[in-house]
Amino acid sequence: MYNVFAMALLEAENIEFNYSDKDLYSGISFKLNPGEHAVLVGINGSGKTTFLSLLVGDIRPDKGKITWDPHTSYSYLDQQLKVKNDMSVVAYLYGVYEPLFAKERQMQSLYEKAALGEDGYEKLLDKAMRLGDELTNSGFYSLQEKVGRLTDGLGFESSDLVKSLATLSSGQREKAYLAKMLLEEKDVLLMDEPTNFLDATQVSWLASYLNSYPKAFLVVSHDESFLRRIANVVFCLENRTLTRYKGSYDDYLVAHELAKEQYAKNYEAQQRHIKKEEQFIASHIVRATSAKAAKSHRARLSHIKRLEAPKKEGGDVHFFFPFSRHVGEKPLIVEDLSIGYDGEPLLDPISFILKKGEKIAILGQNGVGKTTFIKTILKKIDSLGGSFRFLEGTEINYFDNDAKVDLSLSPFDYVKSFYPNLDNTAVRSALAAVGVKKELALRKMGELSGGERTKAIFAVMTMRKTNFLILDEPTNHLDKKAKESLFEAIDKFEGCVIIVSHEKDFYDGLVDYELHF
Repeated sequence: MYNVFAMALLEAENIEFNYSDKDLYSGISFKLNPGEHAVLVGINGSGKTTFLSLLVGDIRPDKGKITWDPHTSYSYLDQQLKVKNDMSVVAYLYGVYEPLFAKERQMQSLYEKAALGEDGYEKLLDKAMRLGDELTNSGFYSLQEKVGRLTDGLGFESSDLVKSLATLSSGQREKAYLAKMLLEEKDVLLMDEPTNFLDATQVSWLASYLNSYPKAFLVVSHDESFLRRIANVVFCLENRTLTRYKGSYDDYLVAHELAKEQYAKNYEAQQRHIKKEEQFIASHIVRATSAKAAKSHRARLSHIKRLEAPKKEGGDVHFFFPFSRHVGEKPLIVEDLSIGYDGEPLLDPISFILKKGEKIAILGQNGVGKTTFIKTILKKIDSLGGSFRFLEGTEINYFDNDAKVDLSLSPFDYVKSFYPNLDNTAVRSALAAVGVKKELALRKMGELSGGERTKAIFAVMTMRKTNFLILDEPTNHLDKKAKESLFEAIDKFEGCVIIVSHEKDFYDGLVDYELHF
């Protein structure tokens, strides 16, 4: 347990920040104490990622102050990660311990000089032995075991470790950075959606690791089962305010519901007071006998800190995938399909039949071949053998979690790029249905949160009549309300569905069966 009288590791006081003409925060304050395992939650677009960027100094607040304890070290895992890619994974990870390797080289040099009989060899030996003791005490000789446990937990194969970062997928590169971050063991870990590129086994491993982490962290995530396992403090960002809840994630859910009810009551009471004051001012400002009183009321009213109107969790989000028509009893037949790269199969041959209206989840560790299978049946890469056959008339709607999106486009322009002949009202309506409304539709995609960008991608999908959905990790970045709407849309879809997902809480009860790769 941390000392409750110890200085906070990190404090933010009265922070205000305007982003693309939108006030994200209304004088919020924040404190992270030693040993706290904190999570930051809020709907898509509430400003969670921006808040992390403010904490690490990537951007500056318009008002307020952020203070790190001068002796506190931290590392930051963000959503748009950029890492060096000209070295192998193993060299990248062991680079954390370069000071220890430098000390080992110094020790070996001293031993070599002593062996040559140089003057003062006893002092050389003594210094070399002291360095050896320092290396032993620092755990240098168990580094291989330590790094191995971590890379195994995050699902790296031994063959992955010798690859350069440049040859890895974006997800694997992010896992490499996460591994390095954990090896550094800084005083504070700041993580933005760390589970997005992990499978269920790896998410469980990370939760266990963080749960036993002796230092502090702040994690942004929409994965509720993950949050339940790691949190002892919850910060909730909503209505431009930040509220701290001490206790588990389930404790937070109970307390937050009560707080929302109270906030709604306070808002309604304030609105009644404002309306009453405005009516008094309007009726007395023009009267000579009461104009002074009216002006006094107006002055008091101008100093009221007005509460934001309560927002629905996730706003109004309505996903819908239009169905075209059934094409037969067995829309997809896969027989002895071999998948992989450069002639090397990733899995044993795959065989199954997807019947009319069936929904399935494809599960398995990262790198096992789930996305490779999807790209093979979509003919984006060649198969290594066997066959697959869609019935004639099958129309596929595909969500690619790793799709490259032009971040300079607005959601409006993005939808227009797919449907150039669509009138502006129809484009706006499609975006509004998935929660990308008003000014959000005209901001650059690069200025949106990950969840808002994902919703814009789904907006395009909701405008196509199809009979087969293929969704590769569709819930990454989506908040609770959006996930619920997506679940409902998939459940109502009459055609076949293939889902790749690491979130059992999402697909459980939705699919007819699971395929484990």
